[in-house]
Amino acid sequence: MDQLAERYGIALFELAKEENQIDEWQKQGKIIQTVLTPEMNKFFVAEQITKEEKKEVLIQAFKNVLSPRMLDFVCLLIDHHRFTHIQSILMGFNSACNQSKNIKEGFVYSARPLTENQIHEIEDAMAKKINFKCELINRIDARLLSGFRVVIDNEVVDTSMKNKIMNMKRELLQGAR
Repeated sequence: MDQLAERYGIALFELAKEENQIDEWQKQGKIIQTVLTPEMNKFFVAEQITKEEKKEVLIQAFKNVLSPRMLDFVCLLIDHHRFTHIQSILMGFNSACNQSKNIKEGFVYSARPLTENQIHEIEDAMAKKINFKCELINRIDARLLSGFRVVIDNEVVDTSMKNKIMNMKRELLQGAR
């Protein structure tokens, strides 16, 4: 994450903490991250479209979903030509929120996309293993064939078929010596 996005993310976190809105704004940030696709971002960086038009689209799209302060923050990004960094800013904000709540972040790699329910089940299992609540982001790695690999800090849990095949290969090679 670049320094600019990190500064904005931390500033948003400090404001959320000051207003006692960490949980609520974190949920809203995730909504923004989910809704704003790369294609939509092209609209918000187009120079032919005025700042006012861009802000009006954001306000109309999010007025019933975001708090006024969060909406002001997103509009501020438009005003300061920082909207291209919104995903990174919100990632930094989310990390700061999680850190304040002692939640570890990590990735669950799988051959195919996992459902929200599957991700939550893996998060619960990992939380028991590492004694911390955790939040996982699903990343696709077709090389895994099946199963999944979880990476949180330096902890790796690998139940993938690729790992099982590699272990069998290692055992067979050791047995042949």
